Amino acid sequence: MAGGSDFQVVFLLIGLFLIFIKSVHVLMKRLDLPDVLGEVSLGFILGPSLIGIYHLKDHPESLLSSLTFLGLNQNILDDSGLILSFIAEFAVLILLFEVGTEIDFDVLKKVKKPAGFAAMGGIFLPLILGLSFLAIVAGLNRSLVIPEGVEFWDTGLFMAVALTATSIGISTRIFLDLNKIRTKVAQTVVGAAIFDDIISVTALALVIAYVGGLLSGGSVGLIILRIALFFVISFLLFKFGIPWAVDKTKVVKDRSFVIFFSISFMMLMSVLAQALQLEPIIGAFVAGVIIGNEDDFLDIHADITPIANWIVPFFFINIGLQIDLGPILSADTVVATVTLGLSLATIAILAKYFGGSLGAKFAGYGKNESKAIGLSMAAKGEVTLIFATTAYSLGYFTDTLFAAVISLVMIDSLVIPTLLKIGIEKWITDDS
Repeated sequence: MAGGSDFQVVFLLIGLFLIFIKSVHVLMKRLDLPDVLGEVSLGFILGPSLIGIYHLKDHPESLLSSLTFLGLNQNILDDSGLILSFIAEFAVLILLFEVGTEIDFDVLKKVKKPAGFAAMGGIFLPLILGLSFLAIVAGLNRSLVIPEGVEFWDTGLFMAVALTATSIGISTRIFLDLNKIRTKVAQTVVGAAIFDDIISVTALALVIAYVGGLLSGGSVGLIILRIALFFVISFLLFKFGIPWAVDKTKVVKDRSFVIFFSISFMMLMSVLAQALQLEPIIGAFVAGVIIGNEDDFLDIHADITPIANWIVPFFFINIGLQIDLGPILSADTVVATVTLGLSLATIAILAKYFGGSLGAKFAGYGKNESKAIGLSMAAKGEVTLIFATTAYSLGYFTDTLFAAVISLVMIDSLVIPTLLKIGIEKWITDDS
C-alpha cells in the first residue's frame, strides 16, 4: 500500500466489520445462540461464496463482482485482505493468551491425565473411522476420492490427520463467553485441545515426510526433540526467567507496563513455537499460563479482556471467509460431493464426540462432564482447512474429496457452537 488513500480501504473494512460484529452479537443474544456462530456465519456471507469481499478477480461469480465496490481494484482489496488476515492471526494469539491467563497451573497438572485420554480418544476414533469410510468410498468409486497415480494410504493418511484436528479456538471461546473457563472441565478441554494440536501438527509433518519418501528415524527424533525443547524452555521461563524479569522491573510504576510486557512475551513465545515447528497459538497459550500464574501480573485479566473483546471476533470471521463453496458447486459430481460431505461431517463429529467423551469417561469423569468434553473436541475450523488445503495442493486429494472436507468444516462450524453452548449450560456447573 503505497498511497495513504489505500489505507482508507482497511479503515473502511474494519469499521464495517466492527458494526457487523456488534449487530451479529445482538442478534445472537436475542436468538440465544453463541456469538461465535454469528461471527463464522458473517465471514461466510462476506466470503467468496456470496459477497466475495476480497475476490473481484478470483471469484467472478460473487455478488461483489457485479458491483465495482466504490471503484476499488483487486490489488487494493488483496492488500486490505492481507492486513485483515494478519489481524485475524493476531486475534487467535490474543484468544489463546487470554485462555492461558485463566488457567491455574496446579489445576492443569491435575487434569493432564483426563486431558490426555480425551485427546487420544479424539484422535484414534476419527482416524480409524475416517480411514474405514475412505476405504469404503474408494472401493465403490476410487477416482472420486483418490487422485490418479496416488496410493490409497497417501490420501488416507492426509484424510486421517485432517479429521483428528480440533479447533481449540471455538471451544475455548464458548467456555469464555459462558464464564466457565475456570471449571475443571474447561481446563481439561484446553489441555486436551493443546495435546491434540501438537499431535496433529506433528502427524502432518510426518505424513508429508512419508509421502515424500523422507521419513526416517532421524526426522522423527528431530520433531520430538523440537517439541521437548519448546517445553523445556517454557518451564525454565516459568520457573526462573519471568520471575527474575518481574523482580527486576518492579521499579516501573507505569500501569500500562503489565500489558506491554505480556503481549511482547506472547509474541516472542509464538515466534519460538513456530521456529520449533509448533503452532504459534501453542506459544501464545503457554505465555498466558506463565503470565497468569505470576502473582505480580494478576491484573492482566482486566487488561487483556477489553482487547480480546473487539479483536477476537476477527479470527472467527476469518474462518468463515475461508469457506469457499466454489469447489462444491463447480464439481462435475455435485450430488456425490454433497453426499460425501454430509457423510464425512457426520462421521467426523460423532467420532470426535464419542472418542473424546469415552476418553474422559475412562479417566474418571461423570456422564455429563464427559459429554461436554467430547462435544468440545468435535469443533473444527481453520486447522482442518489448512491440512486439507495442504493435501489438495500436493495432489493427494481429488476435487471432490477437497470439496467434501470444506463441507465438513462448514457444517461443523455452524452446528457445534450451538450444541456446545446448550451442552455447557445444561451439563456444566461452576463446580464441575
